[in-house]
Amino acid sequence: MELLKKSFLDLTADAVAVCQSGPDGKVLQVAYTNHAFDLLFGAQRDWTFENTFPFAGVHRQLLQCPSEKVQETAELANEDGSRICVSASGFTYQDEATGELYSCVTYRDISGALVAAKATERSPEIDSPDEDLAALKDAHQRILSALNAYPDPIVIYDSDLKLVYRNNGYAASVTDKPDELIEGMHLKEVLRLAIQHGRYPVAVGREDEWINEILSPDTLEMPAQDVELDGDVHHRLLRSRAPNGDYVVIRLNSTELVREKRAAEEAQARLIAALNAYPAPFVIYDADDCLVVCNDAYRASMSNDPADLKAGMHRTEVARVAVRAGKIANAIGREKEWMSDAHQTQDVNKPVQDLELPGDVHHRLLRSRVENGDLVILRIDTTELVRQRRALERNSEELKKANAEITHMALHDDLTGLGNRRYLAKTLEEFIERRQVVGGEIAALHIDLDRFKQINDTMGHRAGDDVLVEAANRIRLVLEPGEAVARIGGDEFVVLAPLSDNLDRPGDLANTLLKALSRPVRTHDKECRVGASIGIAETPLSDVENLLTNSDVALYKAKHRGRGRIEIYDRSDLEDVRQAKALADDILRAIEEKEFEPYYQPQVEAKSGQIVGIEVLARWRHPEKGILAPGDFLPIATDLSVAGEIDQQMFEKAIDQCRSLPVAALGSIGLSFNVSEDRVNLTDLEDLRRRIQAYPGQISFELLETIFLEEQDDAFLQRLDELRNMGISIEVDDFGSGRASVVALQRINPDRLKIDRRLAPLVTAGSGGLRLLRSIIEIAQALELGVTAEGVETKEEADLLSKLGCDRLQGYYFAKPMPFSDLVALLEAQQDDPDVMTGLPVAR
Repeated sequence: MELLKKSFLDLTADAVAVCQSGPDGKVLQVAYTNHAFDLLFGAQRDWTFENTFPFAGVHRQLLQCPSEKVQETAELANEDGSRICVSASGFTYQDEATGELYSCVTYRDISGALVAAKATERSPEIDSPDEDLAALKDAHQRILSALNAYPDPIVIYDSDLKLVYRNNGYAASVTDKPDELIEGMHLKEVLRLAIQHGRYPVAVGREDEWINEILSPDTLEMPAQDVELDGDVHHRLLRSRAPNGDYVVIRLNSTELVREKRAAEEAQARLIAALNAYPAPFVIYDADDCLVVCNDAYRASMSNDPADLKAGMHRTEVARVAVRAGKIANAIGREKEWMSDAHQTQDVNKPVQDLELPGDVHHRLLRSRVENGDLVILRIDTTELVRQRRALERNSEELKKANAEITHMALHDDLTGLGNRRYLAKTLEEFIERRQVVGGEIAALHIDLDRFKQINDTMGHRAGDDVLVEAANRIRLVLEPGEAVARIGGDEFVVLAPLSDNLDRPGDLANTLLKALSRPVRTHDKECRVGASIGIAETPLSDVENLLTNSDVALYKAKHRGRGRIEIYDRSDLEDVRQAKALADDILRAIEEKEFEPYYQPQVEAKSGQIVGIEVLARWRHPEKGILAPGDFLPIATDLSVAGEIDQQMFEKAIDQCRSLPVAALGSIGLSFNVSEDRVNLTDLEDLRRRIQAYPGQISFELLETIFLEEQDDAFLQRLDELRNMGISIEVDDFGSGRASVVALQRINPDRLKIDRRLAPLVTAGSGGLRLLRSIIEIAQALELGVTAEGVETKEEADLLSKLGCDRLQGYYFAKPMPFSDLVALLEAQQDDPDVMTGLPVAR
């Protein structure tokens, strides 16, 4: 019905009413009238079908005989009380979702046409035939224009299936050349034309057979049919016969409905596959206790032949199948009693029930009703528990202990001993109930360890487990009585804190946790620094049912604002999350479309001013927003773990472009690329070797500041050696930002140091800045490393940094990052004038 409204009822200029049978099947009810109907007959009129509703008999006849075609003409009263002559014709439509049958009737005011006809009969000599013809032509043209304005295909064939009329939408659905559709063409030729233009992929290879199927009486008389067109486009055909025998077809675009249905079917298939992989019997009955879905284990537990259980069977009938198959030992000898409705009704109300099956096998049934009324039954194999209980009947205390252990395991994490997700949900429910009785508020602190993935990747899962256990202990130690903590997966923890008088407790606790988790963790004779990000949500700002979700949103905000921080949920954060999700989807699309491209920033030799290197930087050429810098997309790309893919695209495009640099520059200018830790560890060395051979100059990899160099394992260092052996130079980027130490430099043994761009302005800020930069440069010189200063923006900075010992300079003073065409022009300018980079800056 919604589809019919959007694609026809609300678009057509004709008056249309949709009706359905009432609860008793007799009295008609109005389901919908469009705007044109309200204008013709009045929107506020109190219609009753028996007396006043226009053409109630047409609606009634359509609903009683859906296959019949009905058309009537009568004189009716319109909204202002005047009499008008109206024709009515319609068709029936069944809603797939509800099965409800509707009558859809179109009303046309033909008073003008009748008056003109009568006037012509009375005095043909008075009215001009030319004027009548012009009026008819004008009306005809308006009808055609209206049909062509309708977006979906409409076509009329005569009783011999020859084309009488089609709108533009129909022509586009058949052919790329609308002129090929000629009035009088047989439907068979139209179908053949559509196949030739690739409109019906299902017909390829069986054209004649398919056409014959379409032209068969069974198909032509189908009131509705679904068809698939090229490009996964789907239409629903609504067919009807006019009183004169014309064959009328209207197409409604059902692509989205078909795709949604397909997605639902795929989701259902995955659910059924997952259920079948589950070893214990599982079943769902609907609110009427009819079978909806069950897994293979349930079928085997209830029948000897899996085909005995069919969707739609009542639960009591399924139970009778199991009793007759001898699957329930408790029912042996009591089959009649067990198969009775009374016994089955009694059992279904038990949330837990123990069953004995043949072979001394025991199952426990867990039953629950969900919100929509579905009955969910899960069987757990309790055979061993029952046998142990028999052996330990005299020792009830041991049995209680076993039950307590099972309960603890169900509610707690094996590794850390903290509560799990189930425990968290249970505790939150208890806090909510307590809040309803005694008042107060509830706070949720969502904690995520910032560098846990790097520790797992570089030091192994055992070290990761040690870190998780230590983090759990530190969180547990700072909690007050009544507060609860759970590990909900990976490196995420949630703390629940009931609040009464101390409303500052969430912030104080978060700060305490941040300090506790930032302390080093000793594992495998090494110290690991983890740190954490924390998101806080509190009632009443956050609804209790969304408390955990909103604390996760606040955590997301904390991680994206730099990590190692605390953020508090605000309602505006939901919009930020939605925007981040949209950006993430756009980045994935951009990677597929290869929209990321390299920009180039020259590096000059400090003494000569000549360009000796080029840093390759990523830019996103967005189809709507233009050129975007890394700050606009790199944080999200890193979270998506696709930054390495962007690096790879930059590397491949830059190598391909720079092969065509001016001949004089080849071999004398190096290319440097920013690389992530994953890029170093996961690079295909053979592919890399082939690509770097295409460029005659030096290739350098700059290790980004996100790589914690001091904590890299031997495998990482070995991979760096393999890169060096291939001729790739290793540089440490952003040195001085606090990420890398002298010890790390000695382990990495890079070829060059790049001073963090934020330090360059310090060279003119006084003696303190000079001492800091001189110390960094002296460290590099002591280790026999080249030194590049980034962020140089003035000639004074360039001169001082050169005097301090930086052999390479890079920054806006010399040139901004530029596209390849500007780089070529700059290199050609340097060929013509070698001193072009030593004077005024090229770009500001």
